[in-house]
Amino acid sequence: MMPALEGRSVGELLLDCDLLVRDVLMDTPLMDGRVMVRTWGEVVEAAADLWRAFPESSASANEFERRDPDQVLMEQLQTMNASLMKAARRRQWPGEGPGDDRLLRVCENLTTAAGLLPRRRTDVRPMRPEVRSDLDAAKARLVHVLYVGAHGVQVALNRDLRYLAAMPASKRAALPAESMKRTVEARDRMAAFEQLAGSYVWGTFPAALHGEHKPLPEPDRLRQALATWDIQAHRALAGAITAATMTLIAQTQAHTAFASQTLLRAGAETGSIEPGQYRTRLAPALESAQASWVGLATAWGQLAPSGGRGLERDLVTAANEIRAATLEIIHEGTGVASVETLAARVDLKQVAQTLQFGLATSTDLAYALLEATADPHVLASARSVNALAMALEARGTYGNVSTEAWVRPVDHAQDRPVALPDLVRISLTRAVERVTQAVTTAAGAAAFISAPDGAHQVKLLAPKPDSGPHHVLQRPACQAAARSRSCVR
Repeated sequence: MMPALEGRSVGELLLDCDLLVRDVLMDTPLMDGRVMVRTWGEVVEAAADLWRAFPESSASANEFERRDPDQVLMEQLQTMNASLMKAARRRQWPGEGPGDDRLLRVCENLTTAAGLLPRRRTDVRPMRPEVRSDLDAAKARLVHVLYVGAHGVQVALNRDLRYLAAMPASKRAALPAESMKRTVEARDRMAAFEQLAGSYVWGTFPAALHGEHKPLPEPDRLRQALATWDIQAHRALAGAITAATMTLIAQTQAHTAFASQTLLRAGAETGSIEPGQYRTRLAPALESAQASWVGLATAWGQLAPSGGRGLERDLVTAANEIRAATLEIIHEGTGVASVETLAARVDLKQVAQTLQFGLATSTDLAYALLEATADPHVLASARSVNALAMALEARGTYGNVSTEAWVRPVDHAQDRPVALPDLVRISLTRAVERVTQAVTTAAGAAAFISAPDGAHQVKLLAPKPDSGPHHVLQRPACQAAARSRSCVR
């Protein structure tokens, strides 16, 4: 095992980058080509730095005698990117402004990964076959990040072109004279970048991932990650609340709900938890909880400014750890690991109990979000608030509307953080209420996980003389769940 890659950090960072660029393609309506082009140059430079930090697979006496074709490819990609960025700096397009928050996270992850890889002399210490396999997997995933990311930028630029083409001539005249031309040029150059990166991806991905070394997860990591996340999320909601904070919390909870579904399903299939209770009660409740968290994340995501502004560093770190702790268990290659793989990696019964506690705390967090939504000091992007308010007004489902503008013109022009109009707040409150109902149901359905073997069903006992005809002895887990539901409000 290559010492530089034997820690999970580098592999986790690359996997997170891969998933982030895939997420970009899932949010087409929120894409902005100019914003993504501003950030793309940094992503490629960070990828090139990481590539140079990888240990060399072989050493040659003269670097000009035989060059690594992989290194040549990365130099080509870096040169193409430098040319595009140089042209952008000379012109008004794409101009100054914020960057894409997901691409900025990709850049940060790649930079961190490069710092974790010290140089290693392969002429003195030859690379072992298993290390070579790990290196090939890391390179394949890195270029795949650039390939998918370039495609995402290209899709965003095509969307911008369609928007410009449909814009009235009077509005188009107010834009920089060469906006359309420069957008087309950037789109075509990103397409060329994508094709070059694809030439490497097509021959390596996902085949190279099969030899990737994946150490067993630390037994206590998931529990600690869930506890830390719960603390940081509550602290963030106790401070200055922004739409970006609410979005990140909902996104992380949606990811945790998906991971919980995957692991608890595996637990049911292997007999680690009671299969009947899972199928009839817990599985539907988890699906509903995940869907409600996704809906809330989408609703708040429309109001969050680009670039991740307003996010506390500790909250972001805790969210990243949740993703890493769950993905190291459930992810394999390019998708979700099989039930057999999950059972070999972790004790599914112990993980199920950890997730049960996570579901219980998510109920309290959902109610904290409900209180935060009612806070009059919650701030969101002025332009996004105005757009959402106009869309809700057009639906006509939220009662009477004001005759005044939703935001001040000066706030809209500069996209300042503004308070939420009542119309928007009512819509968000309804979304959070759906979350609280769904997660409370899921937490109650998960109560059977901690029951002793053979105690999954509540049994009717013969009534005591003074108990009356309907006396039922409940198991402690049911009693605890009932108490938590009655006290949570």
